[in-house]
Amino acid sequence: MPDRSSRVVLVTGGSAGIGRAAVARVAETGARVVTCARSGVRLAEAVGGLPGVTAVVADLTRGEDRQRLVDRVLADHGRLDAVVLNAGQGWAGLVEDMPGERVEELVALNLTGAIDLTRLALPHLLAAAREHGRADVVALSSVAAWARVPPLTVYSATKAGLDGFVKGLRREVTARGVRVHTVNPFFVRTEWLARGHGSPPVSDDDARGRLSRGIDPDRVAAQVVSCLDAPRSRTVAVPRWAGAARLGEVTPVNRVLDRVLSGQVSRIRAIATRAVRKRTG
Repeated sequence: MPDRSSRVVLVTGGSAGIGRAAVARVAETGARVVTCARSGVRLAEAVGGLPGVTAVVADLTRGEDRQRLVDRVLADHGRLDAVVLNAGQGWAGLVEDMPGERVEELVALNLTGAIDLTRLALPHLLAAAREHGRADVVALSSVAAWARVPPLTVYSATKAGLDGFVKGLRREVTARGVRVHTVNPFFVRTEWLARGHGSPPVSDDDARGRLSRGIDPDRVAAQVVSCLDAPRSRTVAVPRWAGAARLGEVTPVNRVLDRVLSGQVSRIRAIATRAVRKRTG
């Protein structure tokens, strides 16, 4: 295992929320960190002054930006030991109310972007594993990947897809020294809902009224760092009790949820609408 201070870690979505906390946590270990976000202003505000951190403006829904990001890591550091796939976006509402462009954006960022960035990084991660004994991919998923419920149906589908990718990837690369992890948090106090509905905060001050309810992002970031030190691949629920969400896919629980939730569609729509208005108004 490489010394912490020599590792190079790419963390996507470092301007806010879990990604911002993860960049700070990983940097504290002495690793060299490269992070990215769409907004250079927010990114500079988030990571400016952190030792060993490089910030790159990149839109991970764009293939050329994903390639440029990996190229930048290699140009600056000559190696890549870990990728933290954090960048993501949410949307709350019924599928029938969702604009088509939002569907495309969620899939492009949460799923396609994460898979393709991993594809681009993988030759370098495998090289690091051969030379130093290990490399890591950490995917920020969600308990929504296990319990796919409205009003997060499309978001849940992207996270379920990400979990499926991680499981398959483990079976490709584990024997070659690459650990592949998922961190699946419950609701987290981040900007994801405001961003997903087209109202990204322009500053930390602006973000205070737009944060969703949930646990502190730093609790999730702590598990990201734990995965980077783990002796084997992990799937982690944050908090631990959130792992009970897996029961939602077990018969007869899943059939009960089908009946109960589909009977509450009007109420679910109203609750989602209020939540979105509060964070985007």
